Amino acid sequence: NFHGHLPTDFSHLPWLEKLSIWRNHFKGLIPQTLSHFHHLQMLFAAENKFYGSILDFLGSPLDLNFLNLYDNKLTGTIPVTFANPSKLEHLNIGQNQLHGNIPSELRSLTHLTFFSVKMSNLTGTLPESLFNLSTLQTMSFMTNQLTGHFPKDVGCFLPNLQGLFA
Repeated sequence: NFHGHLPTDFSHLPWLEKLSIWRNHFKGLIPQTLSHFHHLQMLFAAENKFYGSILDFLGSPLDLNFLNLYDNKLTGTIPVTFANPSKLEHLNIGQNQLHGNIPSELRSLTHLTFFSVKMSNLTGTLPESLFNLSTLQTMSFMTNQLTGHFPKDVGCFLPNLQGLFA
């Protein structure tokens, strides 16, 4: 049950690969210095009280394969930078105070197995390109104001899908 602000100076941890700080009471901005960790593969910061824009600390693409920021107070839009050369397999940014739509650029996340933006105040049309991510096993976008429709043969496009929460 750690609390307070996450330290901003991680410069003495250049080889940090995994950072799991979930279910604590951290608050404030997620330090921008995390974007300088070129070896960081996993950031699990769910169920804290972080606020600010995701872009504030993820302005440049990272080599992450696991990003879980579920249940914080993050604001802003879903960064298009997630789609830049990415090995991202797990993306959970649900239950935050986001706005805007789901960028169609996320279609380039070809390794993605888990995608959740549930309860995030998102609007707009659900990009049909998400249904072309054949590696997806779980997809959750429930409790938003999204519109659109499922492709006719959704089962053909998502052969690995085990959970769909709309």
